Amino acid sequence: MKKSVYSVVLSDEVIAKVDRIAYMNNTNRSNMINQILADYVSLTTPEKRISGIFEDLARLLYSGENFSELSPPTPSVMSIRTALSYKYNPTVRYSIELYREPDKEQGVIKVSTRTTNSALLSKMLEFYNLWAQLEYNYGFLGKDSYENGVFKRPIIHRENPLAERNAKKGAAAGELIADYISLFDAALKLYFSDNTDEIQPLYDDYIKNNSEII
Repeated sequence: MKKSVYSVVLSDEVIAKVDRIAYMNNTNRSNMINQILADYVSLTTPEKRISGIFEDLARLLYSGENFSELSPPTPSVMSIRTALSYKYNPTVRYSIELYREPDKEQGVIKVSTRTTNSALLSKMLEFYNLWAQLEYNYGFLGKDSYENGVFKRPIIHRENPLAERNAKKGAAAGELIADYISLFDAALKLYFSDNTDEIQPLYDDYIKNNSEII
């Protein structure tokens, strides 16, 4: 969605209230005014679309005990955390970045831990490699990457040809991302509890039961 610079005259009182609302929503004045006007004329902006997805993610992921908010979402990034059953219960961070103008990739999921423990980092890398190979075996052709302790996995919304006839259909973007993060996190915790053999059946169930995946 193209943006341009316009000259408008607004009262100081209005701007003061807009700035307050923008601060509460972790955004800036221009974005806030743009969103207010878009709502008024019933236009869905990229920011509004992303905000709706993040609201769905929060509703679905924070309702249980596994995930909690790491920091308030920005206009394009949402960060959540969970604890890993390992020495000192390290925190695993999931950062979901959504693109304003998605093309083949709608965004990226980044997974990391705040640690310098070489044994933990090595074990995490082992899991990332296992996971990337598993997804490749099931037809995922996106390019995962790992750099400076961060695993990056692109979000690619696609039809699933391996789904069963009674598989879930019509899931919204937020639900698709929440399902995937829950799957990834469950597999990660199985790996760290030495139940590696249960990971492929878990992924197989995900594939069979969802007609659309990311």
